[in-house]
Amino acid sequence: MSRARRIFSHVFLGRLLLLLLVTAPPAACTKAEEAGEGTPVRATASKGPVELTLTADRGRVDAGSPLAIEIIAESAAGVELSMPLVDIDDDGMLGPFHVLQDESRPDYPTVDGRIWSQRLVVDTFQSGTQAIPPVTARFVDRRGDIELSGEVTTSALDIEIGTALTEAAQNAAIRDIRGPVTVPLTNWGAWIVSGGVLILLIGGIVTVLIGRGAAADAPPLPPHILAQRELDALEAEGLLQRRCFQPFYFQLTDIVRHYIEGRFGLLAPTRTTPEFLDDMRTSDTLDRPQQEQLMSFLRIADLVKFALHEPQADEGHDALHMARCFVVDTQPRAEERPEETT
Repeated sequence: MSRARRIFSHVFLGRLLLLLLVTAPPAACTKAEEAGEGTPVRATASKGPVELTLTADRGRVDAGSPLAIEIIAESAAGVELSMPLVDIDDDGMLGPFHVLQDESRPDYPTVDGRIWSQRLVVDTFQSGTQAIPPVTARFVDRRGDIELSGEVTTSALDIEIGTALTEAAQNAAIRDIRGPVTVPLTNWGAWIVSGGVLILLIGGIVTVLIGRGAAADAPPLPPHILAQRELDALEAEGLLQRRCFQPFYFQLTDIVRHYIEGRFGLLAPTRTTPEFLDDMRTSDTLDRPQQEQLMSFLRIADLVKFALHEPQADEGHDALHMARCFVVDTQPRAEERPEETT
């Protein structure tokens, strides 16, 4: 046999041996260990260059309690596992278990290869013996000239799920529905009083709601009517008689400024007196006599409000009269007034 033929035979036999090793059935598989509560149980399977281990942190757990599951695959160098090792469906179930957490960890190297892992936290409310389904890991072996694919599958893990119900409660039968129970009404007076109070309460609530609706539907007062009422209310306070000049003039100018805003659309309440007077000069809203009347009124009021000028009580009455005259002189004419609400 020639040297080239011997080399070809050795390469062919090596590749054939590698193919048989990868595709062979699992060499070893351990079933779930008999364990009590708090003792881990595991199942291990090996195939070719991959060893797969499925571990539950307890062999017994109460219904509704979390159970931690570890899936670890150890592979030789040059072998790559498909992640995740366990692919959870959209319904979030792993057999009879609800998946609460799913964490695929990064793989890391070891002395002889790599380790791939995934951690699950599950629970279930089905009591009795429940099985964690077998886990199948798929891998690709790239160590030789030929890329080989394979898979390894563990056995299922049986977990004992306990229940908090006692044996008597589990065996209890459902009783028939009882008939209607008659409630004795011995204190008629208390029931009558309670009913009357309830009716009065409901009536009061309905009255308030109706009153609010009527108030909301009522049209707003015209600016000149509202200003006249506010001027009457200011006079009735008696601030001038008590020599409270500053509060009086502050309220008086506020009434006039809001009237101007409502009547002519000028932003009188937000302007200083000089700013408002400048706006008024460039507007044809007020005629010249009305502008002069308003300027005189505002300047007198500013002396009292900001310069601490103390006028005589008669001057306060004159200022109130000037405000009334200004409202009357500038109110809408009869032909342009809407129907007024008095």
